Amino acid sequence: MNHAHKKQHGFTIIELTLAMTFISFLLLGIALTIIQISAIYNKGTTSKEINQASRTINVELDRDISTASSLTLATDYVLTPSTGTAAGGRLCLGSYSYIWNYAKAIEANSANVTKYLTPPDSTKTSVIRLIKVADPSKVYCAKSATNPAALANPSIRAVDTPIVQELLSNGDHELGLHNFAFITPVPASAANASTGQQIYSITYTIGTAKISSLNPTQTACLASGVANADPLYCNVQQFSLVVRAGNGVN
Repeated sequence: MNHAHKKQHGFTIIELTLAMTFISFLLLGIALTIIQISAIYNKGTTSKEINQASRTINVELDRDISTASSLTLATDYVLTPSTGTAAGGRLCLGSYSYIWNYAKAIEANSANVTKYLTPPDSTKTSVIRLIKVADPSKVYCAKSATNPAALANPSIRAVDTPIVQELLSNGDHELGLHNFAFITPVPASAANASTGQQIYSITYTIGTAKISSLNPTQTACLASGVANADPLYCNVQQFSLVVRAGNGVN
């Protein structure tokens, strides 16, 4: 009796090696794609938070400045401290005052950073970033009676803490204010002689609060591959706003 023998064929070592190599490259490609998508998503969410904050800031500033009855830059727009490197500043409009600290000063724990005398609640620190507070008497821009170079209220008064509006609150990504300038555009013809109204220009920069991931002027993120660069989350954007102050601008 003759028996037919069937030959069994399997994968050779070379075929298995090639298959595993292909799968490895495929998985590596998928992983790199996921990392890239994640980086784009993270930068997108940071950008979204920055733009949301800027929209709120622009609306609040435009409304409050346009209804301001009188502005004098020499007294209503002050930097803290008045000399040397600014840690922040204040803009007093007569109805509301805007008070801010720069992220660099906060990170350095500068003595000139404006803080709450009493933090709003246990979940927040005593340091502010950018706030708006009702201040019809402009007390937050007033100078000390005993020291004209110092502010009468270097901190946020406890009585005002409950009515403070945070304009740069913490989201998923910690943001900071890196620049804020309130200026009168040139030429001086921007002022209306008959109405006393004046056009002002506001520029400010919002971005990642992690100073080490930014360039020396905090206007851009460090390039990918540079020490301390944070390509996954770093984002900095500059904004400008032109506003017309209300009645009787000096």
